[in-house]
Amino acid sequence: MVDFVPPFVIILLSIYGLLSKRHIISKVIALDVLNTGVVYLFVVIASKAGEYYPIKTESVKSYADPFPQAVIITSIVIGFATLSLLLMISMLVVEKKRKTDIVKIEKD
Repeated sequence: MVDFVPPFVIILLSIYGLLSKRHIISKVIALDVLNTGVVYLFVVIASKAGEYYPIKTESVKSYADPFPQAVIITSIVIGFATLSLLLMISMLVVEKKRKTDIVKIEKD
């Protein structure tokens, strides 16, 4: 149960950053931290004590399931691609509007 506390703290802090910050890059960083917290939560859920690598041999009777590991790797790649796209879009918005404050951008 204690293992679940750090990912939830990271997720809650990133949601606070999304809601309270007005700078566009701060919101992008908060989204990246949220992605990291969710991946961390998946790692905590998928980890099991006492299991080995997903290579089954005669001496190893209990091995880790490779499916959650594949999902986590895929989530990391999708998060990186989403972050790159979001940075590019925010760069274009800031370049066009000449403002970094979300509230001022929304008013225009």
